[in-house]
Amino acid sequence: MLYVAPMNIRLLARRALKSSPIALVAVLAFSGTAAATNAIEGVWSFNGGAVAVQAQPDGTFQGTVVIPTTFAHCQHPAEQVMWTNMQPQADGSFWGLHLWYHGAQCEEEQVRGHTAWRVLTSSSGERTLKVCFNNPGGETQPTIAPNGTEANVTFGCEESSPLAALTETEVPGGKGNPGPGVVTFSKTVVLPPAVGCVSQTSLKIALKDPKYDPLSEVVVKLNGKKVADVKGIKRLKKGITLKKLPTGTYKIGVVATTVLKQHLTGSQTYKSCTKGSGKIKLKGGKH
Repeated sequence: MLYVAPMNIRLLARRALKSSPIALVAVLAFSGTAAATNAIEGVWSFNGGAVAVQAQPDGTFQGTVVIPTTFAHCQHPAEQVMWTNMQPQADGSFWGLHLWYHGAQCEEEQVRGHTAWRVLTSSSGERTLKVCFNNPGGETQPTIAPNGTEANVTFGCEESSPLAALTETEVPGGKGNPGPGVVTFSKTVVLPPAVGCVSQTSLKIALKDPKYDPLSEVVVKLNGKKVADVKGIKRLKKGITLKKLPTGTYKIGVVATTVLKQHLTGSQTYKSCTKGSGKIKLKGGKH
């Protein structure tokens, strides 16, 4: 099934309108199919956690854990790509692979298990994501019919509820006020205000995870030189502290990357005070 981005669909519709009404009808019919395919994108609840399903450049989709979840008896940590190679099928479902564990120590299986997904809509309009799993190593592909009936399933099925749309971040250098749901640099990376001069010998950068898309890496530069590159969701919750700040005027630049590979960039310029910045004069002529 060919995946067409929404912007391309609008372009095709305009071209079809210029050519013939019949062509326009064909394009609109296809756009409805593409819109149904896109319905799987978003953040879904899953066994006490959350998984974000995201389109990939090659037309497939993948599911990344954004809140730790437990499947069987093993925990899938945040940032893990749990579902891969999710290919849209002609009937509106998706076929792909699920990451499995084995043993009491929850070691990753080298072979993933065939999996099927389908977004179902009830008569009241409520959506659920049904997922059916086969044990790893098997060749049988599970299926989910448009009415939700599963077949060829060797392990079982789960149903998830939608939690949120995928994270939307501000455009670098964009003008105007971003919408209420847009993740911004100032909300995520909290730099000390640059009011007057700075006399402290260290600078604390506080970090706040966007909802359903925690930070996975933060790079800090001092006057263009990298001074910190911190990775790991748990480590970043503690923030980053810079020590041995220079005298004079200096610039702190930050690039923050989320689990879903969204990037937030920003900077702040500081000026150290004449007295301070680690150069305190003591009695006896010692420094």
